[in-house]
Amino acid sequence: MKVLAALLLILPAAAQSQFDHFQRDLKRAGSELRISDLRAAVVEAGRVVWQYGAGPIEAPAPDEPVIAERLERQAERGRISLDDPVQLPAGATIRQVLANTADGTPGEEVLENRAFFDALKPIAGSAPMPNAVKFATKPAEPHESLGWFTQEYAGERILWAYGPRVLLVKLPARNEVLIVSANSNALTEAARLQDGNIARSTVVLAWLGKSERDELIDHALIALYFGNRDASVALARQALNKFPELESTPDVTLLYLFAQLGLPETQASATAVIRDHPSLPTAWFYYGQYLENGKRYREAAACFEKITMHQPPWHDWTVAAAKKELTYLKTY
Repeated sequence: MKVLAALLLILPAAAQSQFDHFQRDLKRAGSELRISDLRAAVVEAGRVVWQYGAGPIEAPAPDEPVIAERLERQAERGRISLDDPVQLPAGATIRQVLANTADGTPGEEVLENRAFFDALKPIAGSAPMPNAVKFATKPAEPHESLGWFTQEYAGERILWAYGPRVLLVKLPARNEVLIVSANSNALTEAARLQDGNIARSTVVLAWLGKSERDELIDHALIALYFGNRDASVALARQALNKFPELESTPDVTLLYLFAQLGLPETQASATAVIRDHPSLPTAWFYYGQYLENGKRYREAAACFEKITMHQPPWHDWTVAAAKKELTYLKTY
């Protein structure tokens, strides 16, 4: 606590003003997500330059960057090689697993599978996770990416990681990190961050800069998360009418949204996602759900079988879910 207190600065009004719009949008996002205790801080060059909410952030850092930090330390000591193969998926290296990218087989599975990180924990060690703020204040290496999701947004490289109730978003070019914590899983679940797109978070979008297209989709996801299907359909339809290219955008979270809402654009979305990421099991599962809900049972079964029969076997949450759906489909 003393270390954190020492980091916090009293900013002059001129410096504080740059965060005024972000603070307003952050408050609005917290209200929409029904988060009663939302806290945020911005770290710049290793020091906290702005904070929001009642009290300091004391959430633990997410697993991924912490595991990466320990593995890098072991690699520096010559105990392991980041290019050594790991148990899952077959043929993947530690470096591939920690990169959290979805740009090729078998790395695509990494976006969804907590088992990969669990498999790395014995290698990484069992030391407790550091505080999220303390972790974010550490100097970043120019090449740093291990253990973080990597993404380009509005021409800027973003590194990010998350836990159930904490988000870390790093902008290497600016040497800035946004840290957000909440007392609700809605912070990360409403945006479906397990699908690998940080732009689906209204909280983060408020910091990166608003995009009407992404904002409409993000609000549609939130409405769906809280069970307001009609509002979600209206927002998704508004986004599609204004930005028709959305239906052919290879974004698995968009595929999830369209499939859940039963929109006809699901077909084009699934084609785009599966074309770019043919080994992403969630894409097959979301599309299979859409087909099943449309009573296209034979096609749905083919999607679920793609998941359960894949070689080498997928180790994703969708495997058990697909098996359950296949059992159900046998009754037809």
